Amino acid sequence: MQGSPKAKVKDNMERMKSIIESDATQNLDILVFPEYVLNNMDMLTYVPDPNDKIAPCELANYDWFLTELSCAARSRKLYVVLNLVEKVKCNSMQANCNNGVEIYNTNVVLDRQGRVISRYRKSHLYRYEWRSTNVLAEPELATFTTDFGVTFGHFICFDMLFYNPAKVLIDRLNITDIIYPTYWFSELPFLTAVQLQEGWAFANNVNLLAADASYPQGQNTGSGIYAGRLGRLTATIHEEPTLKLLTAKVPKRNARNSYQLPTVVKPLFTPQLETPRFTKMSLLRDYNVDIFATKLLAENFTNTKESVCHNNFCCHFEVERKFIQDSAQHEAYRYRLAAFSGNETTFQRIDNSNQSVCALITCTGSELYTCGHIFPENVVVGNKYYFNRINITGNFAKSNRRAIMPSTVNAVMMPLSVDNYEWLEVEGNNTIRIEMVLTSPQQDLLTFGIWANYYNYVQNTHNLDEPVMTAMSGMTYKPQNTTSLTNGVASTFLSGVNFVFLLPIIVALLLKY
Repeated sequence: MQGSPKAKVKDNMERMKSIIESDATQNLDILVFPEYVLNNMDMLTYVPDPNDKIAPCELANYDWFLTELSCAARSRKLYVVLNLVEKVKCNSMQANCNNGVEIYNTNVVLDRQGRVISRYRKSHLYRYEWRSTNVLAEPELATFTTDFGVTFGHFICFDMLFYNPAKVLIDRLNITDIIYPTYWFSELPFLTAVQLQEGWAFANNVNLLAADASYPQGQNTGSGIYAGRLGRLTATIHEEPTLKLLTAKVPKRNARNSYQLPTVVKPLFTPQLETPRFTKMSLLRDYNVDIFATKLLAENFTNTKESVCHNNFCCHFEVERKFIQDSAQHEAYRYRLAAFSGNETTFQRIDNSNQSVCALITCTGSELYTCGHIFPENVVVGNKYYFNRINITGNFAKSNRRAIMPSTVNAVMMPLSVDNYEWLEVEGNNTIRIEMVLTSPQQDLLTFGIWANYYNYVQNTHNLDEPVMTAMSGMTYKPQNTTSLTNGVASTFLSGVNFVFLLPIIVALLLKY
């Protein structure tokens, strides 16, 4: 949009209100909007302390856009999850206090009466957020319990890749339903939006309501509603900016065993030289791949059994392909087998990571630096072969701080549904043997593998001023406690879920069990 900051926020708010007040929300219990699609640094708002159970609709001490959305939630009797830029009063003498306020990237949960019942301030900031946004000394554990008997935990975007709060909610508080506003920057081969969302929900066996902003030219698109190891209930990703409301009937965790997924009739597999592919969506490349141990497969391979080892960590591959047809007019992806285990990696060059990976990945050429890229729109790409079977096994380290997940993505940036592969886990004394087997033919795979996150302990300084960084050299960085006394001391435990709606901008949830 063009125009003043106020005009942009007004437009965003009006579009959100139109969704909340539309016929599409009549039977919904909860509606989730994406990260960073409401207000901006020029239009900040205070947020009530959830303990006070204030409805901004009834107490006009908050900015008009929060008041309006509180009224809309109350009018339609919906739980609504918003993400906004929050301001909190602070003492100008304390560090990180800028013109008397601290600024947070904040989730706000409104109940059916429009009251603020939960709040969460983002803990793991992305790139330049560190220049303008505060973090608390310790991440909040934000939960709320609904009148339909589900307790949700919630966090924001980049938080998904870190132990606290994302895994702590699950491992320590036994939360089984997660709300996830995001503005995700998709990266190949392992971290495109829906690919990560579905893999993370699978690894943790939780319901996940993920609402992503929609700006594909900036790598941002991809939303979904997932039921743990049952897989996705609905998901979407786009090449063009798209406003879409996703809805699903989500089984409560204790109803999973008796829940029947809607019947889906799969078309008979027919090998095709050309299939749909995304080329307009911008993508990041995972530069970690350059330090993986890899093996390039022959251009015309049909059957291979290989082991690839990175130091003492080995991955075993059995891959079968069948020939479709040759074509001099078509380019084709090359494939590499990849193995890695260690902490020399980062998440998108922002934070250190500790990963273990066994995967089949695509490349646009024979050199390793071409892996993690896709062919541009002006290149005609063909499936000269299709995959008939892939079997990948690896012995992954046991750890209390881990998430081991299937990681797959095809040419339209969607993961394979869970009924296309088998996932087996066998626990040993010190390792977990993971076996992942492709069980249905695929002809446009970009990634098929096992991706494990062992949650690095390193805390990065994130472009602190040089004097601060110099003073901290050799010391472990710990963010300053910026909790303030205001309209909102940092506390986020409350109760309050049923169904979810999701857009590349929204999420809608329906639970009636």
